[in-house]
Amino acid sequence: MVLVEEGPWEDVASNLQRLQSRLYTCLDAAIDGQLAEQFPDSIGAHVIVQLECYSLPQEQVSTFFEAFSAGALEAPNYKESLRASLFVAGIDFQISYA
Repeated sequence: MVLVEEGPWEDVASNLQRLQSRLYTCLDAAIDGQLAEQFPDSIGAHVIVQLECYSLPQEQVSTFFEAFSAGALEAPNYKESLRASLFVAGIDFQISYA
């Protein structure tokens, strides 16, 4: 799953909150089966959530993304949902800057 974010961002905090919501939407889509519904070959696969960044404040985005990717799937509701999911074997995160 690829998310594209373009800057520049004037209000970094607001955009990070919006990005967090987009990332959680990706997790939900993978775990709950919407991704599998659209792409049946993904069933049982290990999903990668890739964030492509263009003209973003790299230091703030990197700090946020590292914290999100380290902690989101450790939250009890996501940890259990991922373990019980019939649609995805696991989820990893990647980020790139252009």
